[in-house]
Amino acid sequence: MFATENLTFRGFKDDDLDHILGLRNNPLVQHILTFSAIAPAPSSKYKEYMKTFAEGSALWFSLRHKKDNEYIGFCCINLLEAKNRDARLSVTIAPWFWGKGYGTEATRFTVNHAFKQFGLQRISLDVTEGNARARAVCTKLGFKEEGRKRRGNWIDGHWEDIIAMGILDDEWAELHPESRQL
Repeated sequence: MFATENLTFRGFKDDDLDHILGLRNNPLVQHILTFSAIAPAPSSKYKEYMKTFAEGSALWFSLRHKKDNEYIGFCCINLLEAKNRDARLSVTIAPWFWGKGYGTEATRFTVNHAFKQFGLQRISLDVTEGNARARAVCTKLGFKEEGRKRRGNWIDGHWEDIIAMGILDDEWAELHPESRQL
């Protein structure tokens, strides 16, 4: 288990599945997903899928608030191309914790840990055009827009682009000199 100022980071446990399903079925979270229709996920199939996904991730952190141990969300790293040390970051934070800096704190720790402990050379992610919070967090931490899938996500009666963002290990080290000491 790891800890930052406000968060604890631990590996996946089966009892996380109810929290993960709750996040997936939250209308505010569904609004920013890029891969699913806005509809409740079937419980057993989604839990099975997420268990397989979490256990197959190169790195999975379930996030809890340090103060009261409340479930906040999760971060994970999945290898896209092991030979090229290229990975994808996913972050999901419960809406009642949005706007408090926890997404930034979780993303910063997870990316730093992945670069230092896994020897990755790049980390990327996709974010919807309308997810201003996530884009701001990524930009603040040094991620750069690398491309755009135009009209890639249908949401609330209109199309939004899906924005590909990424950061390289040397860019991260330059922007976050404190990251050299883990």
